[in-house]
Amino acid sequence: MSADMQALIAQVGDQLEALTLAADGLTRVTGHATGLDGAVTAQVAGDGTLTALTLAESITAHPPDQAAAAILATITAATTAAARQRAELLAHLSDTLT
Repeated sequence: MSADMQALIAQVGDQLEALTLAADGLTRVTGHATGLDGAVTAQVAGDGTLTALTLAESITAHPPDQAAAAILATITAATTAAARQRAELLAHLSDTLT
């Protein structure tokens, strides 16, 4: 087998490993955020699905519109964190494949 063919096979193997690692990493992506002085905590999966929302008793001390805004802002922050992780994984994959 020629050196060129061996190099090509090694490169394809490296790319397959990078794809496998990226796919595994994407399944583990989660975004977390806390807001309103710790009264709201959100967790979002890598696909943007809200997987957990925790509201502390202290949230009842806030007017409903402020509480709602804090909940939405916290979910948005968690979604942004998950998107950032996804982007980093995909950028690394792209660097590996090119």
